Amino acid sequence: MIELVLTIIGRDRSGVVASLADVVRFHEGNWKRSELAEIAGTFAGVVVVEVGDDRVDELLTNLLVLRDQGLHVTAQQVEEPIVAPDADEVRLRLTGDDRPGIVHEISTAISEAGISISRLGTVTDLPGEDGGRRFEITAQLTVPVEVDLDGLLDSIGEVAVSLGIDLTVEDLTGDDAGN
Repeated sequence: MIELVLTIIGRDRSGVVASLADVVRFHEGNWKRSELAEIAGTFAGVVVVEVGDDRVDELLTNLLVLRDQGLHVTAQQVEEPIVAPDADEVRLRLTGDDRPGIVHEISTAISEAGISISRLGTVTDLPGEDGGRRFEITAQLTVPVEVDLDGLLDSIGEVAVSLGIDLTVEDLTGDDAGN
């Protein structure tokens, strides 16, 4: 069996997921994991599928047919599974008045600490108290155990204060993350 990472993007409409699932199932593939979303009328996603060695080429050819439906699909073979290090999972939620640079500032602080962002969601459609727009970031971080989590949270907290945004932290591993 071969694992493939598929990316899909196109105009949102009913049946997008079913169209992709039909092709995968037709080739006796197994849908293992996915993250799919609609944003601003565009459907986008990442899907990991498993398919028999003898069915890969046919699957890849049939995925091209989805272009006729306005979908762009790419595929990449998973060469070797990545072994996750011993790590804590932490969720950050930052909210504040919208302005350019928030994602850059926060992601830079996280990156400089050697931390991986495993999920990131943002929204700016929240009404602010003064009639302006509010911004919210929700980020799930994979923090290797050798990284000073308290130091990381202090660093992100300093960035949050400088940006005038609120920070909440949730430790997803069950330990106290130091809210």
